[in-house]
Amino acid sequence: MSTTIYTARPDQQLEEIDQHFLQISGLPVINDNLECIGVLSKKDKTKATNGLNSKVHEVMSSPAITLTADKTVSDAAILMLKHKVHRIPIVNNSRQVVGIVTRTDIFSALEGKSTS
Repeated sequence: MSTTIYTARPDQQLEEIDQHFLQISGLPVINDNLECIGVLSKKDKTKATNGLNSKVHEVMSSPAITLTADKTVSDAAILMLKHKVHRIPIVNNSRQVVGIVTRTDIFSALEGKSTS
């Protein structure tokens, strides 16, 4: 799980957060209470009818598919397959983002288990 997390707000223009996509392929969208309400991916950005002038809420995937930190790697992998997503925000009991798990994280964890 990555704990360095870039986030977006639903009212932001894509232009404001576009630079994050140089390092990552998706980020959680949070509301004023810092609760995860959606996810914005590179694929979502391609749906923007006004390009980088579009608002995050216009193209984000919502509701967010999330997990709590007490879940296992298998739980995350199953959820990713079931919902066909590539990343899952990890939230606390208040639905605030504390991390994010990506397919790469899952593969790395599974690879580590198989060589142990």
